[in-house]
Amino acid sequence: MLEQIKKTFFFFGSVLFIFATIGFSMFFYFGREIPSELTLLEYSPPISTKIFSADGDLIEEYALEHRSIVDFDKIPLAIKGAFLIAEDRDFYTHSGISMKSLFRAVVENTAKKSWAKKPAGGSTITQQIAKNLLIGNKRSLTRKIKEAIMAFRIESTIPKDKILEIYLNQLYLGKGCYGISEATEYYFGKELSKISHEEAAFLAAIPSAPSVYINVINSSKLLTKRNSILYQMYEFGYISKEELKTAISKPIAIKFRKNKIFSPYFSDEIFRIFTQKISTEHFFKKGYQITTTMNKKIQLILTKTLEDGLIDYTKSQKWNGTLLGEQNNTENYKLILNEINRKLPSTINKICACLILEINKEYLLCKTENGEKIKVKTNQYKNEKFSKGDVILCRNLEKPNEYEAYQQPEVTGGAIIMEAKTGEVLGMTGGYSFDISAFNCITQAKRQPGSTIKPFIYAAALEQGMDENDIIEDKPISITLLDGKKYSPRNYTKKCYGKTPMRDGLIHSRNLSTINLALLIGTKSISKLLMNAGLAEKKIPISGVLGAVETLPINIVSAFSAFVNQGEMVYPKFIKNIDQTPCKTDRHRICSKETAETIKGILIDCVKLGTAVRAAPIAEKYEMEIGGKTGTTNDFKDAWFVGYFVHNEKTYIMCVFVGYKIPKTLGQRFSGAKVALPVFASFIEKFAESNL
Repeated sequence: MLEQIKKTFFFFGSVLFIFATIGFSMFFYFGREIPSELTLLEYSPPISTKIFSADGDLIEEYALEHRSIVDFDKIPLAIKGAFLIAEDRDFYTHSGISMKSLFRAVVENTAKKSWAKKPAGGSTITQQIAKNLLIGNKRSLTRKIKEAIMAFRIESTIPKDKILEIYLNQLYLGKGCYGISEATEYYFGKELSKISHEEAAFLAAIPSAPSVYINVINSSKLLTKRNSILYQMYEFGYISKEELKTAISKPIAIKFRKNKIFSPYFSDEIFRIFTQKISTEHFFKKGYQITTTMNKKIQLILTKTLEDGLIDYTKSQKWNGTLLGEQNNTENYKLILNEINRKLPSTINKICACLILEINKEYLLCKTENGEKIKVKTNQYKNEKFSKGDVILCRNLEKPNEYEAYQQPEVTGGAIIMEAKTGEVLGMTGGYSFDISAFNCITQAKRQPGSTIKPFIYAAALEQGMDENDIIEDKPISITLLDGKKYSPRNYTKKCYGKTPMRDGLIHSRNLSTINLALLIGTKSISKLLMNAGLAEKKIPISGVLGAVETLPINIVSAFSAFVNQGEMVYPKFIKNIDQTPCKTDRHRICSKETAETIKGILIDCVKLGTAVRAAPIAEKYEMEIGGKTGTTNDFKDAWFVGYFVHNEKTYIMCVFVGYKIPKTLGQRFSGAKVALPVFASFIEKFAESNL
C-alpha cells in the first residue's frame, strides 16, 4: 500500500514537474520577445490639443486620438465601479489572469456556439492593457501566451490603482473618443466629476461592442446592458438601493457636447503660430491647453458683418446665380437640392438651394429640400433673370420665411478687431468661407494699404517738428523716376485745393498734399517710421507715401494702435495662456505721445468731416468716440478701413479689407468708404446693441 502511494506521488510529482518545466520554458521563451512591463510607467498616449476662447468655450481640437488624461483620485467611484463590473469584477483579487472569467467565457461561448464567430473574451483589465499597449491584438495562440505573461509581469510590478488608471484613460469608447474624460465630455457635454450613475453605466456598456451600443437604432440593447451593470453595481456595493431605483428609472439621454465656436480662421492661425516653432506631430500629440484671446460674441458678430459686407458688394455685380435651369418641378427635385446643399461651404449666413415654382414682381415662390414653400425677394442683383423650374440659392434674412436671392461672392476679404491697450485679438476672420479658401487675408495677404498709410506719413512730419496747421501746397506735381518714367499723382476728386492746412490733407485724404508733404520732409524720415512700425522693410519710393507698398492687414492694425496708445504700438496677441502659463504682450514706441495725440484727433475728424463720414451717424447714435482712415488702391483693386472706437472705457482697433484673391478692380468708385467702411459701421452697431 505504501509502495503504491509512493508510486502515485512520484507519478503526479513528475507530471507537475513536467508541466512546471514546460510552463517555465514557455514563460522564458516567449518572455524574451515582449517589452518590459515598466514601459507602462513611461507610457504617454497622444493627448488632444484643445483651443479655447477667452471665456473657456472650445474653439477647436487637434488630435490623433481624442483623449484627456485623468489622475486616479479624480476618477469618480461610479466610473471605477461601473467598468470593474462590466470588464473585470475580480480585478483587485487576481494576479493578472482570472480563471473564473476564463471559465465563464468558455461556458458562454459553448452555450451560444460563438467560438467560430466572435467568442466572448475572458481577458482581465490587465490583459487588455497588455494587448492594446504592449503586445498587439493579432489573434493567435502565441499572442495569448505573451499577453498572459505580460499581465503577470504588470501585476507584480505596478500597483492595481495605477493599472486601472491607465486602462480608463486609454480604452476606446466610440465616436473617436479615447478614455473616460473625453467620452464624458462628448456624450454628455459635462466634466467627469459631474457624471451620474446611469451615465457611468452607459459608458461602461460601450467597450464590449462600440458599434452596436452607440447606434440609436440599437438603443434597447444599450438600455438592457446599462441596467444590467447598474444592478450589479448595487449588488457589489457601489451604489445604494435608492440610487439604483433613480438610475434605472432614467432613460438614456445623450447630450452631445456643444458645437465648437465657428471660427476656422482664428483656430487655424493658432495652429500656424505653434507649428512655426514645433512639429505638427508634436502639436497633435502633446495635449496643449491653449486659451486664446477670442471673445466668442465678438467673433460671431465680426464674421457675420464681413460675410454680409461681401454679399452686399456682390449685389452690385451681374447675376449668375442660377445653378440649374428649367427642372419643371420634377419628382427628384429633393435629390437635386440635397446634393447642392451638401456641397455648400460653411458660413454664418443660412444658405440653401430652392426650386422656383412661381415668379412674381417682387418675389419668387420657391420650394426647399424639405418641401417648404418660401418667398424669396428679388431685385437684389444686376440683370436678374429667373425662369420657372430654375434652381437657385437663397439666404435666410434671420426671420421666419424671409429670404432673398443669393449668389456666392467671388470677392474675399478679412476683418480683425483687437483691444488697443493689451493687443488681445478679440475676433478675426480671414475670408468669406474657410471651405472655399483657407488663405487668411488678415495674416497672409500682402497687399497695398492705399491711403491707410497716410496717417504715418503725417506722423513722420510731426516728428520732424511740423505742426498740424502748417500750410501745404495741394497742387499738381510730376516726378521723374529713376527709370525715366513720369509719376503724376492726382486727388481722388481730380481737383486741386491750393494752400491747405496739413491736417486737412489727411482728413480729406488728398494725394497731392501728401506727396508735397513727403517731398518737403524727405522719404528717409518717413521710411524710418514705417520700418519701425512694421509697415516697410526698406526705404520706400515716393509712390509709397500713397500706399504703393505691400504689407499685411494685421501689421496695419498693429501700427495704428500707436495713435491710441500714446505712441506705443502693441503687437496682436492671439493667446492668453498655454497650459495656464500667461503669455506676455509685446509693444514698442514708434512716435512721441504728442504726435500720437495729434494724429488721433485728426482721425476723429476723418469720421466727422472727411472720407470716413459714413461712420459719423453711428458715432452720434451711440455717443461713441470713433476715428479712422479709409484706403483705396489704384484701379480700385483693394478697399480698406482701419479705425478705432471707445466703448465702456475700452478702446478697440479694427481693420477691414476687401479685395479679390488675385487682385483686380472692384469697379469704378468702389472705394474703401463704399466697400470696407460699411462693414466697420455695421459691426459697431451690432456690437453696441449686444451690450458687450
